[in-house]
Amino acid sequence: MIKVPPVVANYTAKGEHGKLGDIDCYFTGKKDSKRGIFVNYDAFRYHPNVFQICDILGSLGYCVVVPDLFRGETLTMEDLGNPVAMCKFMQNSGSWNTSKASYVQGLEYLRNSGATSVGVIGFCWGGKIALTSLQELGGIVGGAIVHPAMVTSDDFGKINAPLLALPYNDEDLEMFKTGYAELRTKPFGAKCRLESFVDVVYGFCGPRGDWSDPAIAKRVNDAIQLIATFFMTSCPTKS
Repeated sequence: MIKVPPVVANYTAKGEHGKLGDIDCYFTGKKDSKRGIFVNYDAFRYHPNVFQICDILGSLGYCVVVPDLFRGETLTMEDLGNPVAMCKFMQNSGSWNTSKASYVQGLEYLRNSGATSVGVIGFCWGGKIALTSLQELGGIVGGAIVHPAMVTSDDFGKINAPLLALPYNDEDLEMFKTGYAELRTKPFGAKCRLESFVDVVYGFCGPRGDWSDPAIAKRVNDAIQLIATFFMTSCPTKS
């Protein structure tokens, strides 16, 4: 079993901030690793919890890049309850069309750095965008979606790579089970995994997660363990 260090409540990021072209990014991990991970944060953008998960994956030997897909803009909790603000977000900063070029650029960076196995992780809203990347972009060996939002039953049939899905309690778990069953019929189906987190709040791995609560911290570590194991076993490197 892969040994994952426990998460902490008060955390200082260990990675570096830099640029890919004109977009700000957070970089962490082994820069010349053969295993690369592109991370799509959630709607609240950069946060110490996201950085900590990325740093842990970096400590396990991955090269990790987290582009600032919103280019400095940030949604607020109030925005989530504002239909006008959310509609504007989904049509602009939160759309696949807006994110696609940054995905291509980030994935290319990881491959040029030496990664022969490149995967994607998406949190909440980012889970939907990460799923779309598995449908539309080639060369991605697998993806993990953590408490994903806005996923529909149509998404699963279009996926072209192994998927680890970690939905939480209030999501349509039956829809995820149906989608997972469809994934299992694909050539890579045996590499896919579905694990429901029914005992946590939405966003527990992101800014909404209170990692000072031992029960929440344990479930976060469970999620990281699943992610690390998935990429190590289901997404092999090439020589």
